[in-house]
Amino acid sequence: MEIHLRTALAGALSLHLCGAIYANPRFEDFISNHCLDCHDAASAKGDIVLNNFSPNFSDEAIAGTWNKALEQIAFGEMPPKKKRRPDATESAELVAWLESEIAKAGHPSGLREKLQAPEYGNYVDHQKLFDGSVQEAPSSPSRLWKRSPNIFDSMLIRGIGLGQGRHGRANGHVGKVKQPFTIEDKVGVKDYAALTRADSATLGTMMRNAEVIVDKHTSSALHALHVQKHGEIPEDQLPKDKKGKPIRPRYPKTPKEFEAIILDSSVPTDDALTDAIRKMFELVIEHPPSEKDIGKYRSLIRKCIAESDNGEGLRIGLIAIAISPDAIYRNELGSGDPDSHGRRILSQNDLAYALSYALTDEGPDKELLAAVQSGQLSSKKEIASQVTRLWDDQELEKPRVLRFFHEFFDYHNAPKVFKDTARFKGDYRNVPEKLVTDADTLVKHIVANDKDVLVELLTTEKYFVAHSGDNELEKQSNKEILTFYDYLKDEGWEKFPYSTPKEHGDMARKISRKFFSHPNGNVVKGWMKYLTRCDENGVNPMPLQNGRDFIKLYDLDEKTFDYPVEQPFVLAKGKRAGILMHPAWLLSHSLNLDNDPVRRGKWIRERLLAGTIPELPINVDASIPEDPHRSLRERFTKISDDKYCWRCHVRMNPLGMSFESFDDFGRHRNGIELLQAKGKSKPVDSRGILEGTENEALDGETSDPIDMMTRIAKSDRARQSFVRHAFRYWMGRNETLSDSATLIAADKAYRDAGGSFRALVISLLTSDSFLYRKPQ
Repeated sequence: MEIHLRTALAGALSLHLCGAIYANPRFEDFISNHCLDCHDAASAKGDIVLNNFSPNFSDEAIAGTWNKALEQIAFGEMPPKKKRRPDATESAELVAWLESEIAKAGHPSGLREKLQAPEYGNYVDHQKLFDGSVQEAPSSPSRLWKRSPNIFDSMLIRGIGLGQGRHGRANGHVGKVKQPFTIEDKVGVKDYAALTRADSATLGTMMRNAEVIVDKHTSSALHALHVQKHGEIPEDQLPKDKKGKPIRPRYPKTPKEFEAIILDSSVPTDDALTDAIRKMFELVIEHPPSEKDIGKYRSLIRKCIAESDNGEGLRIGLIAIAISPDAIYRNELGSGDPDSHGRRILSQNDLAYALSYALTDEGPDKELLAAVQSGQLSSKKEIASQVTRLWDDQELEKPRVLRFFHEFFDYHNAPKVFKDTARFKGDYRNVPEKLVTDADTLVKHIVANDKDVLVELLTTEKYFVAHSGDNELEKQSNKEILTFYDYLKDEGWEKFPYSTPKEHGDMARKISRKFFSHPNGNVVKGWMKYLTRCDENGVNPMPLQNGRDFIKLYDLDEKTFDYPVEQPFVLAKGKRAGILMHPAWLLSHSLNLDNDPVRRGKWIRERLLAGTIPELPINVDASIPEDPHRSLRERFTKISDDKYCWRCHVRMNPLGMSFESFDDFGRHRNGIELLQAKGKSKPVDSRGILEGTENEALDGETSDPIDMMTRIAKSDRARQSFVRHAFRYWMGRNETLSDSATLIAADKAYRDAGGSFRALVISLLTSDSFLYRKPQ
């Protein structure tokens, strides 16, 4: 149940005006009408008794009880659905009053903080978000959004000017700069503006980084100043190389704006200081300094120079800029006069960075900056033109697009699940990573085709296996591998020494440096043994010499797998469909030794059906009894037989149990589940129950996971839930009722364009929720 804070607070205010502070008739009526059936002295469910419903919130124990009740009412968990339930306004009024009074008594609930977390986004009323009944103008809160680790890594090379050494490796200065920003490592959307704050560890790392950055940019000029005053360092004081030759230090060139101040013995002018400040902003901050910034930092530098000298004074001033809030946070406060709804549009400079960081980890490109300079980001048409250009630019890397699908589906977490590799019966090294790469290729392919994207992701029977996604490239690779085999098959390769005969090594490199850049005897023999086996079995080889065991999780055997050069291809008709039956997803949502129908069902309920799952009570033992003679479904009867447990698990288990068609490695069981008891097995029961699509024609018993996913893919609610999660990812916050118009427009754009993810994202990035800010 969603709390609309404006309505709730208005209701709470009306209660206070009626004199309801500690004696609230509405409060008493609510408890009597909706709570006492289960929480009177006779029933006392959950050991909660509300007969006296004392509102003495100054008592810590009483406040704790009401804080629990507050969350249950706010999240719609209480009263139970089978009981007479209050309407949204009635609940919101009670929640606002309780929250206010408990906070006044010194025991705040933390409810508002919870509602800002991604895992609580679904508590916003789904129907109201999409039925068009909410007419409030959308906007986002005015905010500072901490830079992400990805943005910092990109800036490390570009913005702060530390550069890279040979082969793209970070040089010594880069190595001394440490990542200051972190995001909590949890499933789902991670980078929420309201939840990412710079703590003391962040600030400490920023301080150390600032010193490295500033010292790098001033070292050359400071060294030159030292030479002016004291001459060159004597050779006997210099370090020596291996031959005993003195090594004179080399310094990166100092920007001329800094050099002009450091090497000048006179007091720097205002213009010189302004130039230096502007240069430092260019290096570490996303916007030019304001006049206020310039005045503040000029004053600081002058004060420091008066107490030391030009070099040290400038150094301290530049460090101050590098650890300022502008260097830590992205500015999204809005600018200009508020409109009739109290909203301010983002400044064109802030908007350019917001648009760029929506798709990439880098700041605006030249064309976007030029649009800012010429004032051509002032209308929605101009903004839409830039967003469309960025999306359609094939040369522009857009890592945040794939990252969304990582955070939505969570299949990229497969490598984090520890497995008993003896059960894999093969080389498990890098197996999860290769599966994730294949899943990425599938996602990128579907997004590139941009037709019925969600339906395809949930129901496609076509997959990629050990394929780049580029069919022309794979054709060339296949040709090179077969040419290599044809060249060497009659050349006595079995007897090659470690140092391959030069003529054969040169020819191998000529055929393909991609595969045979170092064709020593071991490499040649490894390839030729595999290629010979493929030839004997009449199958096309995979473009991998080693590490082919991972295809076992697709139920494939390298001895019989006829590698399709053109992919995607139908992998296992009638057995697998969509990303949820990809081994990467199944692995990610499994336990160390078994399947995890709870986690799988929870994912479906929350991500595809916009449903909610209450938090696990701290007093609940969530373990499933071990029994080597029973199937996992049978062992889970402990939960279904317990009414207290089942009231939550009924939302998850019937969805997750459908995936019992697969084992915990993602292998299809072919109808047989091997039990823990040696040599014992039982028929697989992959039936499930779909409930929550809000469509009677789709809800009901399902025969297997393909049946379930086919039905969900037809659901309006699943599509809308997908839109809601995209909103959270690109807005960096949960949706509220006031975002209704944005969500409806994004959903319509997606549908009207034939299920186009491109249209969905462009709609979100040109919406009022993205463009406007409103103080809270």
